[in-house]
Amino acid sequence: MKTWEPMFMDPEFKETVWGGTGIMSIFGKKIPSAHTGESWEIAARENGNSTIRNGRLAGKTLAEALETNPVEILGYSFMGKGAYRFPLLVKIIDAEDDLSIQVHPNDEQAPVLEGPQGRGKTEMWYVMDAEPDAQIVYGFERDMDPETLDAAIENGVLENYLNYVPVKKGDAFLIPAGTLHSLCGGVILAEIQQNSDTTYRIYDYNRAGLDGNPRPLHLEKAKEVLNFSKVSEDPHENIDEGIVCPYFQVYRRNLRGMQEIAVTTDRFQIVMIVEGSGKIDGIPFRKGDTILLPAAGETVGLEGRAVYLQILG
Repeated sequence: MKTWEPMFMDPEFKETVWGGTGIMSIFGKKIPSAHTGESWEIAARENGNSTIRNGRLAGKTLAEALETNPVEILGYSFMGKGAYRFPLLVKIIDAEDDLSIQVHPNDEQAPVLEGPQGRGKTEMWYVMDAEPDAQIVYGFERDMDPETLDAAIENGVLENYLNYVPVKKGDAFLIPAGTLHSLCGGVILAEIQQNSDTTYRIYDYNRAGLDGNPRPLHLEKAKEVLNFSKVSEDPHENIDEGIVCPYFQVYRRNLRGMQEIAVTTDRFQIVMIVEGSGKIDGIPFRKGDTILLPAAGETVGLEGRAVYLQILG
């Protein structure tokens, strides 16, 4: 009998002005309202925690589980890095409307701008569903500078300078810190990112939040971290070959029958089901489930017909 079984996680939902009902209609999750923009699938933060659904730690938040079992969950490779902090934040995002035009700092910039607790944020997107003609913003369409950016915002023509990229289901993108970006309406995706919630809004369509108040902008901080260069290459990534950066690795896997995943004691893994259904170590899973595999040094068996993201921290 295994000491640790795969941990199915129940998310914490976030209501947003741009959210909708896609997380319910596509994945069957019980959302709090028709403005649900984010499902925090794997989260251990002061402002959001996922909860373990099954096994010996059922009912505990991920943060609580890490307090008592850090080595067993995270793995030995994370033990020399200070506090037992989960390094990733994994979300499903439903953009029924356009998100703000925004940027994130890196690990060196964040403590300077936000204080000692500031964390950088590199992320990746995997498109789980998209309406026809859906698109994202990825960087600038031409070389920019702070003065030109200020003028474009003041004159209401910022969108003329943005690089719009058509997207469809199955597309993937790596978004390094410093990259201007936004989701446009009609896109639902998985977001795998550093465990940070630091976002600098540059432009938000003069939109009020759900509380009726204008949402704050952070233009001066954004200009400190922005990459002002024109996007010179197609930003699409080959998710089957893997998206690899210093903070995570993400691969798309096809399950047709039976497979095994070797989980070492060095690091945890995450399985995110994006299509289909089956079982993992005999426990049924379905589309939309996100499963944390503790660093227990045990082989995990999958069976069924599914597509999943394999995420390594």
